[in-house]
Order: sequence, then C-alpha cells, then structure tokens
Amino acid sequence: MKQTLYAMTLGLLGSVMLPVAAQAQDSNLGGIRTAVAGEGPGRTCGSMEVLAAQIAANPAMAQRLAEIEKQGARYASQPSSELQRSTAVTLTIPVVVHVLYNTSAQNISDAQIASQIAVLNEDFQKLNADVSKTPSAFAGLAANVNIAFTLAKRDPSGNATNGITRKQVTQTSWGTDDRMKSTSTGGTNSWNTSQYLNLWVCNLSGGVLGYAQFPGGAAATDGVVILTTGFGRNGSASAPFNLGRTATHEVGHWLNLRHIWGDASCGNDLVSDTPTQQTSNGGCPTFPKRTCGNTTNGDMFMNYMDYTNDACMYMFSNGQSTRMNALFATGGARASLKTSLGGTAPSGGGTTPPPTGTPTYCASKGTSQAYEWIDYVNLGTINRTSAKDAGYYNGTALSTSIAAGSAQTIRFSAGFTSTAYTENWKIYIDYNQNGVFTDAGELIVSGSSASAATLSGAFTVPATARTGATRLRVVLSDNAATTSCNTYSYGETEDYTVNITGGTARLDGSTARVGTASERYSLFPNPATDVLRIARPASADPAQPFSVRVHDLRGSEVRGLRFVDGELSVSKLSPGIYLLTLSDGDGTTHQRFVKE
Repeated sequence: MKQTLYAMTLGLLGSVMLPVAAQAQDSNLGGIRTAVAGEGPGRTCGSMEVLAAQIAANPAMAQRLAEIEKQGARYASQPSSELQRSTAVTLTIPVVVHVLYNTSAQNISDAQIASQIAVLNEDFQKLNADVSKTPSAFAGLAANVNIAFTLAKRDPSGNATNGITRKQVTQTSWGTDDRMKSTSTGGTNSWNTSQYLNLWVCNLSGGVLGYAQFPGGAAATDGVVILTTGFGRNGSASAPFNLGRTATHEVGHWLNLRHIWGDASCGNDLVSDTPTQQTSNGGCPTFPKRTCGNTTNGDMFMNYMDYTNDACMYMFSNGQSTRMNALFATGGARASLKTSLGGTAPSGGGTTPPPTGTPTYCASKGTSQAYEWIDYVNLGTINRTSAKDAGYYNGTALSTSIAAGSAQTIRFSAGFTSTAYTENWKIYIDYNQNGVFTDAGELIVSGSSASAATLSGAFTVPATARTGATRLRVVLSDNAATTSCNTYSYGETEDYTVNITGGTARLDGSTARVGTASERYSLFPNPATDVLRIARPASADPAQPFSVRVHDLRGSEVRGLRFVDGELSVSKLSPGIYLLTLSDGDGTTHQRFVKE
C-alpha cells in the first residue's frame, strides 16, 4: 500500500517528477511505454515526459506543484463525512474541442466528439457499464468522482458556440512540444484555460496516444491533446483504443493523477488506496497479477491510470477521486472552473448553434453491381422495388414510423444478373441518433443467403430508442467483413428514414421533464444493493400517482420488480447500470441507477 505523500519536500518532488534520468533502465522512460511482446499495440502517454521538460525549463513550476500537493493534503485531511462522497455531480466542466486536420479523415464528426464527452461523463461518474467487471477485491474502491463535462455553449467573448473549433492545417503530424496549441506555430490558441478544459485533437507522431498538462503549468498551454484515432468511440477511433479511455486517462493527468505505477519500478502514484505495482500493464491482463509484493490482490490494472487497452480499464479509486476533487476546493488549482459560464448558453438574444450536422453518416457503397444489387426493401410504409442504383441509393425522403418497444419485421431481397450468389445482409438503425451504427443493438439484421426470394428479419425497437427521425441502413455485400462504413467490391447500400415514437427523449420538449434539481426524483442509495428508494421532486403533486419502469442498457424492460411506498426492490437484478422511466401527470423523466 502506498503512502499519500502530499507534503513533499522539493527534493523528494524532484525525484518523483523527473523519472527520465532516474529510470533510464526502465521501459517506461519519461512516461512513454513501448509495446511488450505479445500485447499488441501499446498505450503511449507523453504526460510525464512533458512534465519533466516543463520543470527543467521552469524550476518555479516545482514550487507550484509542491503548493498544489499541500493544498491537496489539507483537503484530504478533512473528516471523511465532509469529503464529496454522494452521487450528485459536484461541478460541470465546460469543454472546447479544437480539431486540427490535414486530411478529411482527420476532420472528425460532431458525433465522434459527442461520444467522447459521453465517455468522460460515464467514467468520471461511475456510470460506465463495464465497471461491473471490477474484481470484487477492488469493487469497494471504485469511485464516482462526481465531475461532469459538457461541450461549451458560450465562448470567451460571450457568444453562442457548440464548443468545437476546426482548422485545416498543412502540418501532417505533431509532437509533444505544444505547437498545436498556438496559431503562431500552425495550431489553435486555447480558450481561457481558467474557464474551459481545452482538448486538442490532431495527428500525433511517435505512436503517442495523448498527453496532458498537469495543474501548475503555463496557462496558454493548459489542456489535453489526443490522437485523432484514439478519440471517442466511433468514427476514426481505432481498436484497441476506440472506447474513449485515452481522454479519460489524460484528463486524469490534467486533474493531477499520476500513472498508477508511479513511473518507476514499484513507484509511488501519491494515492494511498492503489496497490504498488512494478511497472505499467498493457493489453488485458488476467486477475490477479501480483508484483512488488502485492500478494493479496495484485495490480489494479483495470484502473484508468494504467496502460491497459480501453476495454480493460474501468475505474478510478476513492483516493484518486479525493485527489482530483481537491483541485476544486478552496485554494485549489482549478477552482476557477466552478464559476465558469462556459457551459451556460448566453441570454439576451444569443442562442447556441446546433451541432454542425444533424448526424453526418459515413459513406457506404458497392463498387460494382455487375452481379447483384438490392431490389426490394419493405418496412412499414417504406415499400420500394428497384433496379441497380450504382452502389448507393439515398432513400431518406422515404420514411415510416415505428414505436419504441415494438416488434417489427423488415423484408428485403437481392436482384441477380443470372446466378444467385451467397450474399451478406447487414441492416442497421441508429437508435440513439449519434451518427454511427456501432452502438449496442443497432445492427438489427445480420446473415447470408443465396436466394433471390424475399427474406425477412424480426427485431424489437429498444424502449430507450431516441424519439424522432433517424437513419435506417441496408447493406448487401458479397464480403462478410463489410460493415456499416465501407466501400466494398460487389453489392449495394440503401439508406432510409425511420421516425421513432414514444422513445426516451422527446425532441419537442412537450412532456419530457427538463430535469432541474427541483424537478428530479431523488434516488438513494445509488449504487443500490437491495432496495432503491425513490423520492418525489419538490415540485410534484404528492397526490398524483406515478409509475416506475426499469430497462437495462440493451433497452429491454425488466419486469417483476416490487415497488411499494417509494421503495423499489432491486435485489434480484444483476449488477450493472439501469434506466428508470418515471411518469406522472406532469410528464416523464429518465434517470440512471447502479445495482451493485
């Protein structure tokens, strides 16, 4: 068990902060990890290397870091009852994303950016579904940090914004020297770093996935830089770093967390509840992995501050949460963010512009229709028979309505020039309207057939599907590896529109509760083990009856749960995240809870 060394001397600080020379024999030189044989591509983070360079260039930074540690020690010394341990969000940090692109592929979509913000919110609020994979030995240490993130709605000049800047650049790649953070060196200047978290997304060189500036550094360069293919969980994001955890890791550094192994052999990450471990872990280790004498439970390799694959990291510890929250307490290095107006849309005539696209979808097209094509699609009122459409047909002007929670059947067939070849069918619906078809449950039909007859596929619309118009994509290909986003050899793609009714988000806002503090139901304890207590919002009519429905993350309703006198029995639920739908005479609200 490490000791939390907040009140370090400058000499001791230097030995921890400057691992490059001291640890030259270690494979984690300067915080940059090389791939280990058998692990596949290794995670590479440049934060500690950048920190060492900043201290070397400006010795005064070491003093500032020491003061930050002292303030953190004062915060951590409070009685545990006074520390933030509830499930309520402590603060919401406005984020601006600066996209720097040399090619069109690097100009990531709004949907990809939104997916990254969603990951940050899940991971920092312990709402990520995979937290349930945490070994029981560490489950009690998994923390809700209580920090939320939102794309900025107001820029530093007070104007409305969508929180995204874009710039086409001539530079093909960037290093870790902060050149992307200044217009004078070809990049984009930061927004006021005391009021916004600045994220730069660009093509980093040297295999680096990202790097962050620790608190205490220069204001102009404060923020986080992420590789384009390691950002978010759709679009250009590439496995095994395609679940948005690079940003979670780097924002952890931005909030004063060190690598869990302390960037030294059996080093110190300045957190008391993370086991000492010999070095970084890559890939997906098997629990327990014991090093440095931690013979009881082994390394906490599933921690976001290790180097494992995105799919194998899913927790912060309570000690790490305390260390991050200290920055926002009185005298904290990032306390100014608590009063930022960046996340609030301007009033007095200013309106926040919509995202730069009702979702923009990836291209999908067959190169040749010499032998096969889609000749029939039917779903509800969509009923189209066709000849060849040159590889792609945009049928989004054709639409049908389907209800959330309803069972549906889609019919389709292939046309052949002569011989009927074995063809692969994949049909998708973008249920959450985020511009991609890769989310769970959005592949509604998948199979192959060598028949020219009409085929059919049955599916159920998730109860949690978002209300409104969204995209239906039908893909026919001779290649089984073809997905929703491909230019492929033989076959065809057709797009249509489906209008989902009765879903979880009403776009007109007529009945969905906005969700201010006074209008939300209170859920406690959350996480819950046996009973979840549900308290009416202060604005509700106590005489008005209300109903409770529970859905899992796949959208399936969980039935048979006992709800009496405001208490919902959840003891029979499997551990995980669930969505509550609470309806009364004033409307419907949706809230999440965690079953432990």
